[in-house]
Amino acid sequence: MREISVFQMEQEYILGYTKNINSLEEKLSQDYSTLKEIERDYNENQEKYKKEYVAAKINYFKNKHLYHWLRLKHYFDIALPDEMTTLPDYQKEKMKKDGWMFPLNFINSRITVCGNVKVTTEELYIRHFDKFFDSLFTFNIGEANSRINRYYRQAIFNYKNKCYYSCAVSLFPIIESYHQYMTNFHENKFYRIKDNLGKIGDKIENVKQIYDINITYYINLVKQFNDLAKNHYFNSSLDRKIEPEIINRNRIMHGVFSREISKKDCLQLFCVISNMIVIKNIIDANDSMDEIEEELKMLHSEEC
Repeated sequence: MREISVFQMEQEYILGYTKNINSLEEKLSQDYSTLKEIERDYNENQEKYKKEYVAAKINYFKNKHLYHWLRLKHYFDIALPDEMTTLPDYQKEKMKKDGWMFPLNFINSRITVCGNVKVTTEELYIRHFDKFFDSLFTFNIGEANSRINRYYRQAIFNYKNKCYYSCAVSLFPIIESYHQYMTNFHENKFYRIKDNLGKIGDKIENVKQIYDINITYYINLVKQFNDLAKNHYFNSSLDRKIEPEIINRNRIMHGVFSREISKKDCLQLFCVISNMIVIKNIIDANDSMDEIEEELKMLHSEEC
């Protein structure tokens, strides 16, 4: 009898993420071929192959459920120290007020400088984000050859060539489009991001918790984005006399901006997109787990 076994995590990697998740990903790919082979036989002779098909499908979905659980655990593991902070990080709080969302790598990191160097915290972060730009912000949005991903590559090209205005003009529609993708918006009417901010908040609050302590980091992250989108990035702003410090989409698109678009403006938008991808991955993993759990209930009933 052909069999799909339940994945066994390696003991020495139990606290890790990469090796177990990579091994499981490889196993799922191999097991999928086996499942399809059994399924073809089952469709030809259900009575003969039902037991084998149901058993293989149950274990395949168990492994798939574990795969998404490990992905979710990975994100919670990263955010866990942030939940246990006893003293507030004033440096980061100031940066958040100035319109910054930290990339995943910087949840638990702090940048400091030694000596009497006259530089602001924000300038330090800008230098660091620029220096490690490729590792922080060079990724695919959607499918590798999709239109939105090509536009994102163009934005990266503009940034690296110091065409900051062109970069910002490219990034704002990508943020709106990806937010639309996250909310599964398929209607024909016009999509206004400010009218749909609550949808992502509802989804992230329904994500399963892995630990006894509730991980609220990502819930707060969505709230931070919603606040920035509503009050800064997508806020109506046509006052020609007062130029906001935090970049504003409407001012750029309507030609009323009165200062240079800077490296800082673009890096802030890249930080937003990097966090949107993390949030989407978390929501997708959670939704997949819910679907698999329902599928397993049905399969167990067939097994009885």
